[in-house]
Amino acid sequence: MCVFVLRIFNLMDPKLAALVFIWMWFKPYSKALTDDGRFLINNNQCKIPDLPVFSSEIRFTHYNRIECSRFQSLFSYTTTHAGRSWLRLRREEADEQFGTSDIHCCYSYLQRSGFEEYPDVGVVASYCTHFYNSVELKHHLVKVTCKALNSSFGQQQFYPVYENVHQVITISEEVGEKTQKLIQNSTTKPISVLMIVIDSLSRLNFHRTMNLTKEFIRNNGFYEFTGYNKVADNTFPNAMALLTGFNNKDSMEICKPKELDGLINCPFIWKQFRELGFVTAYAEDWSQIATFNYLKKGFKEQPTDYYFKPYMDALMLLETQYQDTMPFCAGPESQGNRIMNLAYDFAQAFKHLPSFGLFWMNSFSHNYIATPTTMDLDVKMFFQNLKSSGILDETIVVLLSDHGIRFGDMIYTRQGFYELRLPMNYISVPGWFKQQFPVEFANFRANSEKLTSTYDFYMTLQHVLQLSGVNHTMTPAKACLQCRSFFEKIPDERSCAEAGIPDIWCTCNANFTENIISLDGF
Repeated sequence: MCVFVLRIFNLMDPKLAALVFIWMWFKPYSKALTDDGRFLINNNQCKIPDLPVFSSEIRFTHYNRIECSRFQSLFSYTTTHAGRSWLRLRREEADEQFGTSDIHCCYSYLQRSGFEEYPDVGVVASYCTHFYNSVELKHHLVKVTCKALNSSFGQQQFYPVYENVHQVITISEEVGEKTQKLIQNSTTKPISVLMIVIDSLSRLNFHRTMNLTKEFIRNNGFYEFTGYNKVADNTFPNAMALLTGFNNKDSMEICKPKELDGLINCPFIWKQFRELGFVTAYAEDWSQIATFNYLKKGFKEQPTDYYFKPYMDALMLLETQYQDTMPFCAGPESQGNRIMNLAYDFAQAFKHLPSFGLFWMNSFSHNYIATPTTMDLDVKMFFQNLKSSGILDETIVVLLSDHGIRFGDMIYTRQGFYELRLPMNYISVPGWFKQQFPVEFANFRANSEKLTSTYDFYMTLQHVLQLSGVNHTMTPAKACLQCRSFFEKIPDERSCAEAGIPDIWCTCNANFTENIISLDGF
């Protein structure tokens, strides 16, 4: 056989022979990369192929991380103790960081400002007050500005050397009282939820670009929901499915996000947590494209107890460094790290109090398939800190995305078709929950390998309230009456229709032709 093949090659034009040889050599390799016959879901109702992490359809270029600061520590930082907070300087590092110890610093308080048509945009600053080493803060959002004296050419002139913005989290009297009241009145231990969202990150691209994080959370009790399927195109409708159980049509008609004060009556799940006595928080980086602000009016009144949009808006006062057109650095810190610092500080402050926090990151994942690699170590360290501080022992912690990447050549491939529709979803439940709710935990484990949707996640958040011993009755998601909590038994065989997944976004038994995406939002 080999002799026959060689004779055929000898009779061919050399260029044609080379092309045929390359095709024969790489064909089996390419097939192995694209389809090895394995499935994530495999039953009569749904078959989803288990595609490889790396494929011949993916052109992947490693990104070098932008360093937001040349120094390991920040010149300014905050501390809190017993409900009080301080802004402090590391003056001993002034010579190293700025080449002089003659540094003059001042601080300004910042507060949400907005204007008539867009009340959820912008901040206003107070007068900048001089301080030397430290100052006790009277407000929670502060900007620090430092200047050095330049005496060259016989003239003395101050020039800026450092700016930063800090957000402090302390337990207010009102929040402390309502959470204690909830603990006293609930029939069982209330369940806290901490949700970390990395935008536009498919399950496979998480494996591909954030291996350090993946290995850490896999080894520390997180369950991967391998059949988790999005229900809409871009961020807003998927976020609304998660937080309200609405589809895009109902979200626009009922919640009216493009109308001034339209969101005030929207039944967000965090509103239910808040009204029942949980402390709530919401933060999202890259505030120009924030979920409820991009092409929308945002919130006239802050929607959660701790609302960090003013902090993220204040970052626009700092120097911005871009990575793949995304605002990666805001001053001396990355926007992603700022969100994770908020999430950690919030979870730590309320570790023993009932809480619900949603912390959303866009600035290192939104535009390009490879850029999440730049934050892999940081995200891994964040989860490591959650573990070492005991937060994983107290709280349900989620690492989630809304959808896969929506930009670039990959979306027009078979691999991209599936990755767009199958975002990552990892969930950790604390040990005490497993012991107190063994049936629910058994359902949770089994459901991690079934077809699930964003509407199921909405039902799960409702179920958390019900299991927390408060007066809450679960109501079906308006867009999916059959959807169920991850803690309930989900049928082994289930169609996309039964999970509320429209045909256009369904990965069950899909025949890939071409991705369809809209260009009207992020």
